[in-house]
Amino acid sequence: LKSASHPSQYMVREMLGLDSEELVPKFYGFGLNTKPKYYDFAMKPRDIVMRISLNPRFKLDESYSDIRDTLYRSISANRTGLVTLHFNSGASTVAKISGFITKFEVTYFSQLPEVQLTIRCDDPIFRAINPVTYLPAEMKTTNPIIIPDSLSTAPHGFQMQATFKAVTASFTIQDVATTPEWKFKIIPDGGFLSGDVLYFSSDYSNKYLYIVRGGSTIHLIDRIELGSIWPLIFPGTNSFHFVNIAQINWNKVEYYAAYWGV
Repeated sequence: LKSASHPSQYMVREMLGLDSEELVPKFYGFGLNTKPKYYDFAMKPRDIVMRISLNPRFKLDESYSDIRDTLYRSISANRTGLVTLHFNSGASTVAKISGFITKFEVTYFSQLPEVQLTIRCDDPIFRAINPVTYLPAEMKTTNPIIIPDSLSTAPHGFQMQATFKAVTASFTIQDVATTPEWKFKIIPDGGFLSGDVLYFSSDYSNKYLYIVRGGSTIHLIDRIELGSIWPLIFPGTNSFHFVNIAQINWNKVEYYAAYWGV
């Protein structure tokens, strides 16, 4: 909240809702034994409340009403209604969260004129600005695939791109070492063909699964085997077994670190 001409025009005096008030166990898959077994922790939508003091440039005949109206206009000029809060460590932005302004409250007749904004975040997780990316040279071509995450405090999805180099009936990601009943299996009609490029994301707010074949996009969400569980990355070391790893060439694997709070 700053303007280029007057950086202290809007000053955040207090901010609530940045911690993880309540973590809710969320069932997210049965596994191969059909018993409710796999749970993730989730949060309910988050409300972030900010008290913002107004500091007009009185030498320029700027009033409290003027800069309050400027803030109103800035919010209403956003055609999507979505706002993003950035959190910095020094000069670097380390995390962000997005939501919609649901309240704009004004304290009238106060010695310290303020406004109070409430932002409703349907996706309550703070996420890093830049992804952690693994390129083909960094990816193993044999199992298991180890994906470490020493940054996150919350589980999160990841994105993957891979090119099939041979005809393959199905594609499976599985944790063979510790929980073999957990798997994610795709069985397209006619299987995968050589040259198919697989695009995958298990992000909470951006799940997708499709292949590009000869310039055409073929969606595969309806070709996921019953009982499959979308793979997630948890804080720490993650071990994945790609059943058909010999049939693919890696293009990219990446994820955005995720945080319960700041």
